Amino acid sequence: MDLISSAPALDASAPGKDLRSRWGFWGTLGWSGPIVAVMILSQTLAAIAFLRLWRALHPGAPISLADISSNGAVLAFSLAASAPIVLLIVAAVIRLSRVPLRDYLALKWPSWRELGMGVGVLAFTLFCSGLAAELTGQETPAFIADTFNSARAAGLLPLLVISFVFLAPLQEEVLFRGFLYRGFAPALGMWPAIILISAVWAITHLQYQWFFVGEIFVLGLTFGWLRAKSGSLMLTFLLHATVNGMAILEAFSGTS
Repeated sequence: MDLISSAPALDASAPGKDLRSRWGFWGTLGWSGPIVAVMILSQTLAAIAFLRLWRALHPGAPISLADISSNGAVLAFSLAASAPIVLLIVAAVIRLSRVPLRDYLALKWPSWRELGMGVGVLAFTLFCSGLAAELTGQETPAFIADTFNSARAAGLLPLLVISFVFLAPLQEEVLFRGFLYRGFAPALGMWPAIILISAVWAITHLQYQWFFVGEIFVLGLTFGWLRAKSGSLMLTFLLHATVNGMAILEAFSGTS
């Protein structure tokens, strides 16, 4: 299989449209390694820089290494520093494919009908997952409350909200339902690509208990289907941001 494919797009918004040069399955997979490496490296360096700055400004209140993974201030700062870099790297890789960024990532606004469909499907998915959580006695993940409280205590709650509600959904949708989907779907088929991408996306959220990792997998299936059905990455970004915003509001109501 060629690294760059010219197979037709699988977007419902542009049936049969030729994307000209497009990274195929192996090209997409090959570029994913450097992109993820840049993401991890930039987040790590940003976290180290924040810890040093915090230590200098607050020598009497250090952040322990054990708390870094759930410290909202550290996570918000590292994501705010890393997300623009990752997005620029993805844009540069797409530019090499000689396909306009807008077409490659399906950066179009959904119609009102598509938006209504997305809201309805998401509401049904969240209702079912909430019902399953209640029936199995699941509690709200401590990770959400811990990050919220630590960010508020550090005076960086606005940065956490921006990072969690805007930057994280934007980065994840561009990478998973955007770049990976565009490369995988023509080679694997729509549903195999959606399932594979959803599984990888869920595994990146191992800070949660396994029930909620499974919930994220189901949410990934929902977003993937909506991405394919509407041909709009903006739709899944808006819905993803809504879900994260609801989590922030839940954390706020639980601590107020």
